[in-house]
Amino acid sequence: MSQIWFLALLVVIGKTFSHAETNVGDYSCDVPHELEKGVCVSEQECPAFANITKGDTLGSASRLSFVKALQCALDDEEPGICCPSSGAYRNPELTANTKRERVPKGPSLLRFGAHDNCGSQTPYVPKVYGRIAEIDDFPWAALLIYGGGLQGCGGALISRNFVITAAHCLTGPSYDRHGPLEKVRLAEYNTLADPDCVFSDNFKDCNNDTIDVPPKSIKIHPDYNQRDSQQYHDIGLIELEREVNYSDFLLPICLPYLASSTNFNDGKRRTFDVCGWGRTDFFDNLPEIKSPVKLKAKLPFVKPSICNTAYKDQNLQLGPGQLCAGGRRREDSCAGDSGSPLMFYQKEFGDWVLIGIVSQGAKACGQKDKPGIYTNVEYYLDWILENADL
Repeated sequence: MSQIWFLALLVVIGKTFSHAETNVGDYSCDVPHELEKGVCVSEQECPAFANITKGDTLGSASRLSFVKALQCALDDEEPGICCPSSGAYRNPELTANTKRERVPKGPSLLRFGAHDNCGSQTPYVPKVYGRIAEIDDFPWAALLIYGGGLQGCGGALISRNFVITAAHCLTGPSYDRHGPLEKVRLAEYNTLADPDCVFSDNFKDCNNDTIDVPPKSIKIHPDYNQRDSQQYHDIGLIELEREVNYSDFLLPICLPYLASSTNFNDGKRRTFDVCGWGRTDFFDNLPEIKSPVKLKAKLPFVKPSICNTAYKDQNLQLGPGQLCAGGRRREDSCAGDSGSPLMFYQKEFGDWVLIGIVSQGAKACGQKDKPGIYTNVEYYLDWILENADL
């Protein structure tokens, strides 16, 4: 199998301009602890940002919280970071005096009073900018850990004992080289920290411990062909060795049959979300291709006809079990995080629905008009329900 093993979340800025070309008044922003305004730019335009995200510094909750506070919005709501006009961040740390207290949880009661229904997030506050996810964003996101502790694909929890992912994450030459799958990691946020904590609004908020669960069985769609470049039927299920308990940081995402069905070809403008720990220029000075922190990106739905035209040069043709999203310059699913969820938030019902699974894309990801290709979850509902005991 090929490079699709290394599909991942690439969430980077598509704008490039220098400080000299930027009107500070148009892109002014606040840097924590500093009186002088900063300038909102892409991280590649700010050497000071690279200096505070080197090595394992993001394992510090105070440093990560400072980096999160630097997020700002550029043109067209594209995310950027607030760069200091002085050329250096004087005190790149945030702390808090009070730890956020949590309501004791019964079997289903969560901190904000919600029950263990699928697709809930506590609370969900949509933001127009920012690529670093909140500590309790997307609590169904899973990491697949292979031989030697290798962090590979992503996935999504759909019940107490099943995770859904891409088939190419569970079989094929790359799996043979890096496998077997040793465990599924749940309730993860920052792979450099344990426990995971952030500081915000003078509060310290920490998640529960991450959970590593070995696989009990692996189920791959019977029609998946690892040698087929089209990657049709790229879907698989991982049965966990034991059931997991839900919390603010661990919940299942809704399958389409559990939510109101949406026709994405009705001409309305649709936007999906994708999350994961894949490669990103946001922390491009780190030695590995992975982001240590859970990231997120918004991607527009792309009609099949447009997607087929975009991939005509690669002889790819969408099948009924595939869909496309993205096509924005340098915002894409890219190297290192196949199997991660493509999601749609239904405002009228207040739940997140699993729409797709990261499958494949352009060889050089993040290209304008080259959307990513995702497995269409709704198309495989019968197979999922039959094999996941739902």
